[in-house]
Amino acid sequence: MRRIFLRATLVSVLLSFVFSTPQQSAQAASFSQDQGDPYSVLGVPTISPAFINSVLAAAHSPAVGKGQALYDDGVKYGIDPVFALAFFEHESSFGTTGIARYSLSLGNLRCIPGAVCRDNFAWFPTWEAGFEAWYQLILYGYVGGAVTIPIVGHTCVTLAQIIPVYAPASDHNDVPAYIAAVESSVDTWRSEQGTFSYTPSPSGTPTSSTLVNPYRVRGKPTITVAFINRLLAAAHSPAAGKGQALYDDGVRYGIDPVFALAFFMYESKFGTQGLAQVTHALGALRTPITPTCRCQAYQGVRQYQFWEDSFLDWYDLIRNWYVNQWHLTTVDQIVQVYASAGGSKTVNTFSQAIKHTVDAWRKGQTPPLITETHVFPDYTPRSENERVPHG
Repeated sequence: MRRIFLRATLVSVLLSFVFSTPQQSAQAASFSQDQGDPYSVLGVPTISPAFINSVLAAAHSPAVGKGQALYDDGVKYGIDPVFALAFFEHESSFGTTGIARYSLSLGNLRCIPGAVCRDNFAWFPTWEAGFEAWYQLILYGYVGGAVTIPIVGHTCVTLAQIIPVYAPASDHNDVPAYIAAVESSVDTWRSEQGTFSYTPSPSGTPTSSTLVNPYRVRGKPTITVAFINRLLAAAHSPAAGKGQALYDDGVRYGIDPVFALAFFMYESKFGTQGLAQVTHALGALRTPITPTCRCQAYQGVRQYQFWEDSFLDWYDLIRNWYVNQWHLTTVDQIVQVYASAGGSKTVNTFSQAIKHTVDAWRKGQTPPLITETHVFPDYTPRSENERVPHG
């Protein structure tokens, strides 16, 4: 099986993406994708962990028994694991041929941060680490556009868009054959899997059905306007009294406002901490400015004249980019991109805080405020005339 080489330029672009903000990546991802394409990599799993393990076992793969990890990472990053499995097959016959036997790399990735670099390839300590690196590359580099926009001018979501960059003809790859092979494997496995009815394990493995995920952001409100206003007032928020706007915008965009409120709490304690005090921003959305944003640039983030404008901008980002463009619909999936610049520790803390708070509020409880003060930069006046507004 031919080893696939990523262009060196892809690696340098990916490195710059890792240290960029998720909002900047979202701004750049303006290419319209065909969300109905059966080979769009984004989506819930169409194969089960047991099915993955059966394929690996039949191929005598050294990664046999790792199906749960391959599946869970797909759920985590919002990518159907059937595509990861198909790339694994095409790149190294599931780790049985080529350098993958030693590098433990699902996709024969070139050197990347966090992995040992040997012979110009990334080597991983475990197959699980190799799986996650591949998912991160596809989500951030291709779907998010950090790799593809500098090369082809747009984000890439489908196999027909991804593979010409991932395995370019300039590296002596047969691109049409690669695409056909991966699509064929995907079709075959989906057919063999049949109707997907995987049941989560008692340990809490995420289910493929977003309908039963309580942290799916789309949905009707699960808190009231009065509840929102009570929380804002109790926190002495400068956005106190704006509960109706926060609620109505959630209904407008089809996003449960409990999530907007939880992000608002975590990022700036409802606008009482950090730069949010002067930007009037629900979330620390960074520049550049989008055409629909009623805002201006201020110290690297978006500043609004009115809190209501920041509510609209936040909902627009979540619904039109994360949900519609990238098919990231749950808190875990969204925060992976939204807070990626802070590293895995920040991402995990952020996600757990949002879910814990949402659970409590839906029960009518008011837990202690959980915030991360570094999400917004510290506020530093630029002149003696500049002050923090209090209302």
